[in-house]
Amino acid sequence: MVSSVISFADFQYDHCIHWIYSKGFGLPEFTERRVLNDVTIFYHDSSLRSKMPCPDWLNSTAGKEHWSSIHFWSDNNKLLGNLAFQSATQQFNLTGSLSDQNIYQASGCCSLYPNGTYRAFLNSAFNGKDFLSFNINRKTIVAAVPQAVLFKNLKEGNLLDMDKAAIYYQNTCLERLNILKQAPEVLIRKVPEVRIIEQQKAGSITVTCHVTGFYPRVVQVVWLGPDLQPVDEGVTDVLPNEDGTYQTRKSVIVPEEDVGEHTYSCVVLHSSVPDNITRVWGGEKAGGMAVWISLVCICLLAAGIGLVMWWRCRTRDAVI
Repeated sequence: MVSSVISFADFQYDHCIHWIYSKGFGLPEFTERRVLNDVTIFYHDSSLRSKMPCPDWLNSTAGKEHWSSIHFWSDNNKLLGNLAFQSATQQFNLTGSLSDQNIYQASGCCSLYPNGTYRAFLNSAFNGKDFLSFNINRKTIVAAVPQAVLFKNLKEGNLLDMDKAAIYYQNTCLERLNILKQAPEVLIRKVPEVRIIEQQKAGSITVTCHVTGFYPRVVQVVWLGPDLQPVDEGVTDVLPNEDGTYQTRKSVIVPEEDVGEHTYSCVVLHSSVPDNITRVWGGEKAGGMAVWISLVCICLLAAGIGLVMWWRCRTRDAVI
């Protein structure tokens, strides 16, 4: 049975920090957003007079300490963003009036997976292109372009900062993730709706598993069955719905000779259900399907003609 093989006992937690230092574009000079599984936990920008107060649900001593630390690191990231921005604009020769339309972005994330493994990274970009990345284990910075070497050397010259950054992503981020995942918004679950759509083509049938209305965003969609060929190399996007939920789809190609010979299962794994949601598709031979469709159409046509004739006779009798 499929459910005994595939399960979603837990789901991935992602705690990410996104900050932007910019000039122009109508944006504040500095913005920072901290999210947990797409839920904004903390937001601050340089146009605000104060930072977000500690929320009521974060009432533990450790939680309040982490919240104070978030305020501290937000100020630190603003200072770091200014230095990185200035270095990048100089190295790319975009100073003066040319510096009024540039943007420096950084993203740091730590992820906890259902199997207990943990991963973290810190990357930055300048004007939408890779600039720097931080090798957490080696405590070194990798320059993505020659213009980033100057800032790389500047940062690596401060060993204390390198140690602090490594400790944050190796330990602190995980501790904070375990505290912040108690946020009420993070605990919301919405069960996905699953349906199978088929589209016949010459020599094969494309079968799509459409999954929608689920929350949070993390989901796994798996097709099981023999001789399946993935569409678009099996890569699927998770897209937002207007109501704040998400949708995705996964398509496979079933060879014509296998249609009606095997059953295929779409298995959806999501944190809103303890096990999984399975939809089975068996298909039919194209010839048999065509015959049945023809018979149904003939029956509907005959019934329609009979109904019209009966109504005309009844109307004629009523007039006479």
